[in-house]
Amino acid sequence: MKWFLKAWSYVVNPLFVPAAVSIWYLSYQGINQEPSLDFKMYMIVVVTMVLPLLAYTALKILKKVDSIHLPNVKDRLIPLVVYCILIIFLLKGILDDDTDFALYYFYVGILMSSVAALVLGIVHFKCSLHMMAVAGATTFIIMLAIVLELNLIYLITSLILIAGLTATSRLSMKAHDGYELAIGTALGIIPQVIVSIYYIY
Repeated sequence: MKWFLKAWSYVVNPLFVPAAVSIWYLSYQGINQEPSLDFKMYMIVVVTMVLPLLAYTALKILKKVDSIHLPNVKDRLIPLVVYCILIIFLLKGILDDDTDFALYYFYVGILMSSVAALVLGIVHFKCSLHMMAVAGATTFIIMLAIVLELNLIYLITSLILIAGLTATSRLSMKAHDGYELAIGTALGIIPQVIVSIYYIY
């Protein structure tokens, strides 16, 4: 069981979650059918997954980080700054086309969460980035279901189970204590609730 929980932390890496949500959102026929779908999907994956992983690899070679899970507070600062810059680029260069308002504000929420995690890192507090990502994704799907009156109960239930499994995994690996998991969860939920106001009305 322990090996599974350890492997799970890699599966739900914070870099993978936003891309997975974006692919689902853009592929869901009840939400979006625009012609530039494939290009937008590709660019989201490149900006939110590929480029951060390349940045991590460079930092690993330069011995600026120890692990992809960024267990130490000092390891998080540069990756979070890079990630925030990439999210700003995504918002300004790819999603800022007056379509997909919900997805645009999903990433605004991610930017808010990332900046908050960076600020906490600067003051030497480590929150759970895994829980921040999963909780943010779950909240976005819930708000989307409410706004668009979609029956996403099975997806939402699955995401809640994923969140529970992720928390168990992080505790099992002794990567965080309960307080750090709770703060990470709050940092994922609160920005997504705030930004949902902009695509509800």
